[in-house]
Parts: sequence; C-alpha cells; structure tokens
Amino acid sequence: MKIKTKLLLGFGLLFVVVVFFGVVSVYYIEDISEHSKSSIKNNYETLMFTREMRTQLDENDLPLSATAAAAFDNSLKKQEHNITEPGEKEATAGLRQAFAEITNGTSSLAAQQQAEKTARVQLNTIDGLNMKAIVQKNNYINDTVSKATLYLGGIVFVTFLILFIFIINFPGFILNPLNQFIDGVHEIREKNYDVHLEFKTGDEFAALAIEFNKMAANLSNMENENLTKVISGENQVKILMEELPAAVIGVNEKQEILFINNEARRILKIGDRLVNGLQIHDVVSGSNLLNTILDAKDGEQGVRLSLDGKASKYQIKKFEIVVPNLKPKSFDTMQFAGYPAGMIYVVKGVEQPEPNAVKPS
Repeated sequence: MKIKTKLLLGFGLLFVVVVFFGVVSVYYIEDISEHSKSSIKNNYETLMFTREMRTQLDENDLPLSATAAAAFDNSLKKQEHNITEPGEKEATAGLRQAFAEITNGTSSLAAQQQAEKTARVQLNTIDGLNMKAIVQKNNYINDTVSKATLYLGGIVFVTFLILFIFIINFPGFILNPLNQFIDGVHEIREKNYDVHLEFKTGDEFAALAIEFNKMAANLSNMENENLTKVISGENQVKILMEELPAAVIGVNEKQEILFINNEARRILKIGDRLVNGLQIHDVVSGSNLLNTILDAKDGEQGVRLSLDGKASKYQIKKFEIVVPNLKPKSFDTMQFAGYPAGMIYVVKGVEQPEPNAVKPS
C-alpha cells in the first residue's frame, strides 16, 4: 500500500469520525431543543389558560357576568387551538359544552351550578394530561441527554484513540525507514557495499530500498573491478621492477615506502623485511647512500656511490607521482589540476666500480 494511500485512509477515517461526531451532536441538540422549546411550551400555555378559566369561576358568582363570560371564552378559544396531548381534545370539548350551559340564560341556577362542577372536572382533566406530559417529556429529555452524553463520549474516545495511534505510530512510520536509509548511506560512505535494506511494507520506501540495494550492488561490482585492475597493475609493475637491473624506490608524500625492488634492497641492505608503509628513514637510518639518492638532482649522472667497498658511478632519475584532482567546482566543471603524492627514484649504474672510493658510513 502506498504512503499516500495510507495517509488518505488514516486522515479519511479521522475525518469521518469528526463528521459523525458533529452529525450526532447536531441531531441530539436539535431533538432536545425541539422537545424543550415547542412541546413543553405548549403544555405550560395550556396550564396558563386553565388557570385563567378557573380564576373566572372562582371569582365570579353564577350566573357569570358578560365580562367574566367573555374572559372565560377567550381563554377557552386559546386552549382549543393549543391541544397537544391524547385525550385533551375530548376534555376541551366537554369544557366547551359545560361553558355553554353556564352561559345559557334559560338554564336554571341548579343546572348552571352542575355545569360549573363539570367544567371544573374537565379543567382538572386538562391540567392532569399536560402535567403528565411535562413529566414524560422532561424524562425523555433527560434520557436523551444521557444517551447523547454516552454516544458523544464514545465518539470522543474513538477519536482520541485514533489520534493517539497516529501520534505513536506516524513518526515511526516515517522516521524509522529514514534512519535505516541514513545508516545505509553511512555504510556506503565507509565503502561497506554489503549493506542491504529490506522493507515489507509495499510502499515507496520498499521501492526505494530496492533501488538502494541495486546501487550498493553496482558499487560493489565497480569496487571489485577497480580493485582487480589495481592489483593486476600493481603485480605487473612489481614484476617489471624486479626484472629491471636498476634499483627502484617509490615513496608517498609522507616519505612512506610504497614499493622497493630487489636491487634497491640489495644496495640499501634491507634484506627481505616487509617495509611497505614504513618511513624510509626509519628503515634505512643514518645511511649516506640513501641521503645521496634522495638529494641528487633528477637525471644527474656520475654520482659516485660506494657499494660493498667499491665505488661506482650511477645515474639517478626522479619521477614525481602526481594524482589528478577531480573535485568539481561550483560551476559544475571538473578541475583536472593534480597534486603531488610521492616520488619514484631509479638508480642505474653507468660504469664499472673504481678501486678508490669512499666507504659508506
């Protein structure tokens, strides 16, 4: 799975959870608001209307005056337009019939008194229905709030869990492969081309690891090929030097011996010791012969050297070892100027030894 796909899935899941959280929150807020503002409001209004009608009956004697009857009728009409609970419609209709009997001018006082009792019963019925509805709706609101708290708390927990997983895993998901690549590059810099990276994730890091391994393998092959060429060339040079009748000495810029053939070993009396990498002055300390070779001018002939008690004339040639400087400049061109990396000394005899010669110290 690609990194982009993983990120889209992760953040997409988080987005869905957040959207779901918002939808659930809005739903429960609207539900609670609807029951608290609309339904309960109607119930309270009904209780206010019944109180107004009961007040007219309590404060006025039968038969009701025109003013009291008008006030009672006004409240009753409001109630008839505010019926919300089951059974409230029938109770309101019974109240209307009782009020008609109370305001009937032809009815006897006893009939009006009976109608007043009926009206009070209907008012109590309407009050009871609305009070019960208020209690039920209040319980419903409390249950809805509890349910919303539970659901939203669960969503918050899931959201927190997803974020926690992201915080714990996401840095490692990116940084762990990068750290392995950094370690791999460090190994390549140290010329350890056997380094191998492997990611079983199937994403871009896995593809990059494959290319990195190919690069390391190619560099290893190139290093082996170059090393083979260098060793082959070195062996050829050694063979050639050993076949030369002249003495050949090679030193680097630190005056450390790079190579020395058998003739040079003989005249310097080094023997078969392993001297490669050692300081030439430490190997042949206090030798006038060595100092004469090192201090002679390039191509100088007739240099008198005393070997085995016999003086001879020798020609000394010097060849400077120059290594090309291939560091690129800032404008992407190559700098081909070289820098010295050592010297090669060739000592070749030019005539037979003479009897009178200075002995070496």
